[in-house]
Amino acid sequence: LRTVTTTVASIASVAVARPSSSVVQNILRHSLRRRCFLSPSAVLSIRGGGGVEQNDLSSNNSTSREMSTSASETKYVKLADPAPGSPFHYAFPVHNLDEAKKFYGEVLGCEEGRSSEKWQDYSLHGHQIVCHWVGNDYRCQDYYNPVDGDDIPVPHMGLALTEEQFHALAERVKAAGIQFIIEPHLRFQGQPGEQWTMFFKDQSGNNLEFKAMTTIDNLFAKYNVVDEE
Repeated sequence: LRTVTTTVASIASVAVARPSSSVVQNILRHSLRRRCFLSPSAVLSIRGGGGVEQNDLSSNNSTSREMSTSASETKYVKLADPAPGSPFHYAFPVHNLDEAKKFYGEVLGCEEGRSSEKWQDYSLHGHQIVCHWVGNDYRCQDYYNPVDGDDIPVPHMGLALTEEQFHALAERVKAAGIQFIIEPHLRFQGQPGEQWTMFFKDQSGNNLEFKAMTTIDNLFAKYNVVDEE
């Protein structure tokens, strides 16, 4: 313990006097040769990570955490966990952040994350979507493409849900009085890509599609789809 304390003190004093990464790395190598292991909090302090305590680093399940730095103190509350794997990030324009908050936060039930006067982000089933205010006149410009007999608006975004989640969301959207562009229905019936789908807009005209594969393993089934005339 005395060796660890002495080594940490030596590294800290050298790092302050000579803030060179090569100097610190050489001392760390020398310390490891002597079988001296530094705590995560000590390494963070040396690397300029601020005064984060080791307990803060290990409390991954806490819904409310406090982070302190030498310059300021930021408190935050975590309302949602990221989706497993690699959560996607999608940013899009809106004409009014208050209306976006009502739509994404209340109608869709997305948990809100960071925000400012110009943007706000949400968890869409653990994926990060961000509304950016770009001006009061913005409305999404639509293009259309035929898919299985429907004129599909593009661009659009959404999620592939379970069938239970899909029908629950459809009822939620109906209850909120949101008009469907394409009503919830089953398309590609009898084919490997058979799926439930629905389309609707947010208040800025951005198109959303939510779908549910009847066989989720076929989400990326590769075959040629013949469009109806």
